[in-house]
Amino acid sequence: RVVSTAPTWTGEEGEHLLYVSGTVRRFYWYDITNSTWEYIEWNATGELRPVVVGEVSLTGQTGSISATTIYTPSVAGLYRASVHHLVTTAGSAGTLNSTILWTNDVGATTSNPAAQVNLNGAGNWGSGVLVLRSTTTAIQYSTTVAGAGGSPQYSLFITLERLI
Repeated sequence: RVVSTAPTWTGEEGEHLLYVSGTVRRFYWYDITNSTWEYIEWNATGELRPVVVGEVSLTGQTGSISATTIYTPSVAGLYRASVHHLVTTAGSAGTLNSTILWTNDVGATTSNPAAQVNLNGAGNWGSGVLVLRSTTTAIQYSTTVAGAGGSPQYSLFITLERLI
């Protein structure tokens, strides 16, 4: 069926539909594993668009964060993780690293897309973009605070997009 508003109801296994609104076209399917509607999007000219599948927005962080799931893909594909971390309150020492963890076709892997930052300066920041191929295993993030002195705080922002 064709709809002009995004689905908000709980779908049935295998349920799918076409969404048309202005120049936006989406093919939706219900992912019973994650209990969410997934979709691919394109515009009137047929150009595919990345779809945001997960976001992290944390402020006032003071320590390391263990591996935390951003998104579990229902199908293997290419994803783009954009990472930005920022020291908001300076400490006297220490460093901050942000890590993306995923499983590709060969096995589990990790990357630090944002540059390591020193925790001794408010306003110190790092950012980066990582394109990865993931299987249907969870895509996660973590942070490592090492050698912190004083009481530093940081913010972490991540956007995860499905490319194809």
